[in-house]
Amino acid sequence: MKRMIFKILGIEHRFKNELRKEIRMLVVVTLGFTIAFTWRQTMFDLFEVLVRSLVPSQASSMVSILTSTIITLFSLFIIYITSRILKDDY
Repeated sequence: MKRMIFKILGIEHRFKNELRKEIRMLVVVTLGFTIAFTWRQTMFDLFEVLVRSLVPSQASSMVSILTSTIITLFSLFIIYITSRILKDDY
């Protein structure tokens, strides 16, 4: 009886579509996290070389903090630009 009511109202179809959409999103987020995790050290090393060339400090902790700060600021800038480009027009 319950299944027949859901079928008549179209709830079953919407639920299946939403479930597929959520599973797709889960796969994309998981793979995106995996990709980001694998590139993390490479990006850190590249920015560290940049910071070492700009800052005369030889203290490893200072260079690491500056590198992390620059990566954070760069990432925030990319997020800001992306959100402006993909903004919904109302």
